[in-house]
This record gives sequence, C-alpha cells and structure tokens, in this order.
Amino acid sequence: MLDKIVSALKARKDLTGWSVRHVNSTGAQVYAVPKQVEARRGVDEEKFRIVVFRRSQTPDGSPAIGSGDVTILPGGDISAALDQAALVAGLVKNPLHTIPAKKSMPDVDLADREVKKDSLATLETVMSELRKNAAAQAGVDLTSAECFADIETTHFVNSNGIDAEQEATDVHVEFVLQSREGDKNTETHRELTRRRVSDLNLTAEVERRARYTRDLLHASPPPTWDGPVVIQNDALAIFLAGDGLTSTTLRTLSSASTKYSKVTPWEVGQSVFRGEVKGDPFTLWGNRRIPFGNVSNRFDAEGLPAQRVEIIRDNKLVTFHGAQRYADYLEQPPTGDFGTVELPAGKRKAESLLTEPYVEICMFSWFNPEPVSGDFSSEIRLGYLVENGKATPFKGGQLVGNMLDALANAYWSQETELIGNYMGPSTARFNQLKVAPT
Repeated sequence: MLDKIVSALKARKDLTGWSVRHVNSTGAQVYAVPKQVEARRGVDEEKFRIVVFRRSQTPDGSPAIGSGDVTILPGGDISAALDQAALVAGLVKNPLHTIPAKKSMPDVDLADREVKKDSLATLETVMSELRKNAAAQAGVDLTSAECFADIETTHFVNSNGIDAEQEATDVHVEFVLQSREGDKNTETHRELTRRRVSDLNLTAEVERRARYTRDLLHASPPPTWDGPVVIQNDALAIFLAGDGLTSTTLRTLSSASTKYSKVTPWEVGQSVFRGEVKGDPFTLWGNRRIPFGNVSNRFDAEGLPAQRVEIIRDNKLVTFHGAQRYADYLEQPPTGDFGTVELPAGKRKAESLLTEPYVEICMFSWFNPEPVSGDFSSEIRLGYLVENGKATPFKGGQLVGNMLDALANAYWSQETELIGNYMGPSTARFNQLKVAPT
C-alpha cells in the first residue's frame, strides 16, 4: 500500500512536497493480579501517516506554504485521504520553508533481541522476575502488575529523496505495591518504559519502591524548609526531563519555535541564567543517538537524522533545537527532535552531596514547572528530612522554586545513569530550594 500512496502523491500537481510514515507494530501484553497471571494477549497495528505541503499566498499577496496531515489504515481510501490533507494545507499560510533533504542516517541500536525473538515469552519472564522481587520484600504486597512489549518498524519516504527504515522495541512495566499496618495502608505506583529488558533494573526498582511504600505508613507532615534539597534517580529524571506528557522548561526555552515566536528570552552565546551561577557550570545536550534510549531514533517524524546536539555549554546557549521549518526561519541547521536530556558527569562523589542537614525528594505527585518562566510549586508524594543521622519520611507540602535558579545553584554527582529520557548524574544537590507545608 505504501507504493500506491507514493504513486498517488507523485501524481498530484497541487502539492509542493510530501512525506509518508509507514508504521507496523506488533506487541504482547501480560496482566497479573495477586498470586496469578490473569491474562496474556498479542496486539498488531499498521498505519500510514501522510503529510502534504501546498504553496499559497497571504492576504497581502506574499508567498506562503501550508501543511496538512492525515492517517489512514490498510485498505483506506487513498484519494479521499489526500484530498482531505491537501484541503487543510491550502488553508494554512506559513512563511516559506523547505522540507528535509536526503542525508545519511546514523546506525542507532533501538531493538532488544530478546523482545524481537519472542515478545510474549520475554514478558512472562519479566513478570516472573517482578513477582519474585516483590515477594522478597518484607511488609509489602504486589497488588497488580502489567507488562507490555512492542516491536515497531518505521519506513519513511518523502518527496525530497529520503527513504529510510528503523526498527525499535519498547518494554513497559507498571506495578502497584501496598503496605498495611493495623488500620493504615499505603500504596505506590511505578511505571517503567525502556527499549530493552535489561535496562528495567527490576530488583533495584522494586526494592526502592518497597522502602517508599513502607515509609509512607509512618510519614510525618511536611517540614518548613529553605535550604539544600537532594534529588536522585528517577525523581531527578522527572525533574530535568519531565514525564513525557508536557514540555519541560529546558526544551521550551531552547526551542527554535519559541525563539521564532519571541517567547524565549535566550540568546546564542549568552548565559541562560538570569543571575550569578553559584553551583557547577551547566552543560546540556539533546541526544537522539544514545543506544537503546527511550527517545532515540535513526530519524525523527519529519525524516531528520538523529544527532547529539550541544544546547548549552558552561551556562551559555550554543544553539536552538528545532524542526526544518523553524531552522529555516532562524537560518540555522535543523536538529530535529530534542531526544534525551543529557548532562555530563559532575565532579563530586554522590556521597559528598549528602552532607546533613538536607531534604531529599523521592516522589512527586506531579512535577510540572511553568514551561517558560520555570517556576514550580509541586506536591511532594514522599520526601525525607535528613538531619542528626536520621532520615524522617514526610508526605505532602510543596517543593517551591524556579528551574533556572535551581540549576544555577546545583552540584552534580560523578555517578551517572540512563533513566528513560534522561542521561546524566544520578544525584543532584540543589543548594537553595523551599518546602512549604500546605
């Protein structure tokens, strides 16, 4: 069907460009309830996402270009789909821009061999390991668990000569742990998505969540705090790279689209911070080339090859990241999707960042800083007040601060890890943040 779509696109005289993204995915799912696996099933999907471009004019007669897109399934009406996309494209009046041209695509490892070999059997092994690890934890019960695996093959073709393919896997695990003591009970929920099974680190994940679940039973009200705050592991990944649902402050302010729209105040060659940098110098890459990274790829949705792009070097903006359209507007090379938030290793051992007293934030209810200002006031699901050799758990209250001010006054650990869409130090000490009781 891809050949038929391409032939139909080439026959259209009203289009100035187009792309087709053919996606085939096969998956497996395993569900468990206490003491047994409840269900197993396979899932298959195939779709074609088409984007078309048409030349037009603005009301004052200036040349413009518009785009429209449509997704169709196998057997769908190609002609009707293209008419619909072309109609939308004709109504859009953007300044002229190009579409990506043919370039070599990097080789990036994206697919787990075990998942490709037998995704259902692999998930059953993952579920068995998950249940075994949970059973080994005193004082907690695994109340539910789900494991998904997908194998996705993408074939991308456009009118500018790009013809590329990639294969990727995703493994997704969700589980809930519950702890009871008398008439009190608490539970924690954990979601993990990785390209390959070996990166799930289930033993460490279950052990950490079990400790959190037990400690929530005895959590105190939040303290009033203004000082050092330590964030580690998956909580640090969420703090820096988000949860995938909303754009982070770092991505927003370094985006070519927000620069073109005059939303971001950042300028190339100037500090990204609004005051003195009191902590370690800050450097940031947007990286789509990390082997088995959650958001790595050979090419992005518009066919731009994967890059490792230096965004910030020693506190100063190096470049804006962006799609072909906005790169054209800013007269810079396109970078494509941002990819993984990558930070370099710090200069300090993680243990040296744990000098008492400090507060550690382990779980947020939801961390959602304002994308442009960076201000945040996020509810704390679990934290610890660490002083006099004792870590006292607490829940509730708000972590209050500003993302940019926090990054300008932070120390980073030598130890690093890859966690979902973040790669960098596993521990950060933010020297001046507030915890406000609610």
